[in-house]
Amino acid sequence: MTTVFFVEDDESLQDIAGLVFRGPEFAVRIFESAEKLLGERTYPHVYVLDKQLPGISGLDLCRILKADPQTRNIPVIIVSADPDIKALAAPIGATVVLEKPFSIHVLLKTVMDVSA
Repeated sequence: MTTVFFVEDDESLQDIAGLVFRGPEFAVRIFESAEKLLGERTYPHVYVLDKQLPGISGLDLCRILKADPQTRNIPVIIVSADPDIKALAAPIGATVVLEKPFSIHVLLKTVMDVSA
């Protein structure tokens, strides 16, 4: 079973994540902010982070995760509508960047690929 920690403040995208990552092959935990995730003491197989979050941004959260020995080797997928997101996310250690809008199938395949 692949555990996905999905950090997104948009409720409609939270709902979609709950639908996409269900079934026997996935467990999903949804966090509406980086601060809520940082209080967590368990670890997923993959993080999916929105770039635009209230408080700590998805990019800053990625930096924090990649600096921590407990989480640095866990893949991080950053999602954003920002056309410059690839240039912003690559130097901080993001594994994959998905530009919004993206299809559910692309998200699902990306999560499966990076967590394999």
